[in-house]
Amino acid sequence: MSSCCPQPLNRPVAEENQENCCSITEQAGAPAKAACPVSGTISRTVQRRTLESLLKPGKIDSLQNVPYYYCKEPTCNVVYFSTEKAPYFTTEDLPVKVFAKDQGDDVPVCYCFDWTRARIKQEIQQTGKSSAAAEITVEIKAENCYCGINNPKGQCCLGDVNAFVKKIKELQNEVQLPL
Repeated sequence: MSSCCPQPLNRPVAEENQENCCSITEQAGAPAKAACPVSGTISRTVQRRTLESLLKPGKIDSLQNVPYYYCKEPTCNVVYFSTEKAPYFTTEDLPVKVFAKDQGDDVPVCYCFDWTRARIKQEIQQTGKSSAAAEITVEIKAENCYCGINNPKGQCCLGDVNAFVKKIKELQNEVQLPL
């Protein structure tokens, strides 16, 4: 079986358990969405393999066999939670910075191909455009994306990449407008 997902950060994943990392599959029986217990933000389910690959080794032992959700609220430090009796996991429990929750320039927008906010901004400053989405699309077609295990939200980054590029270009245009 061909797969776009390599080994996770913390442990190997059997190839037969890997799925197309740019498709979203929800856990059977779990509601597709739930409210974060801290922020109240409506959140989507995330695959267990995402948590298994991204939680720090000391936190993986706390992982329960329940559905988990990804909280995208920037002001909330909760990343993963469950609606069942299970611990939730915060930004401190992951070895990577979470794009939705950390506004730093060194934070990945694309976790698979090293597109950070700084890299995208620099390319737009130098060329007036970004090649990030096009390059990522080529890699996805070549089945080289790892979204399901590298991206904390467990989904393809293209939406975030396109939104960030649009935001930076809009900010750039505002600066160039005469006052």
